[in-house]
Amino acid sequence: MAQWASVDDVRDVARRLGVDMTKTVACDLRTAVASPNGTGEGHRYRAWIGRLGPGWCVVVYLDGWMLDSDPLSSGGQRVFDVSCVSGVYEIEPLYYTHDGVCDGTVYDAEEYSGYWEDLKYDTSTDGQLAEYLAILGRIAGRFLDREFFSSRGLLVELP
Repeated sequence: MAQWASVDDVRDVARRLGVDMTKTVACDLRTAVASPNGTGEGHRYRAWIGRLGPGWCVVVYLDGWMLDSDPLSSGGQRVFDVSCVSGVYEIEPLYYTHDGVCDGTVYDAEEYSGYWEDLKYDTSTDGQLAEYLAILGRIAGRFLDREFFSSRGLLVELP
């Protein structure tokens, strides 16, 4: 599960999500994934926030629980939700939220039709995910790559 947010600063993203800033750790995604998340009552949900490029951050949810897009989209920001149900391998629609209002899927928003019209439609989960990532890369102006995943971001505990 992940969210693309039109917010430029990883710390701003963390604050919008209600994260306790004293419990953040600067690290790359590989380190974040390998970090312990606790068990039982001490179990905390975690996310890694990385800066994709000018004006965009990506929140990667590490434990299968994604926060609501509304706080990330406040103040006129845009957020796109990518979610694939673990174990079932079913991909959810690519939802779009703008300024606290979910406008449905990216396909419902007229302003984004140019980002997906020329893509070949594939109904498989892998095909849909590839299409979503292509659309989001076009919108954000940068695709996910090794440099992004190896860059330093913030590992956070979710409220």
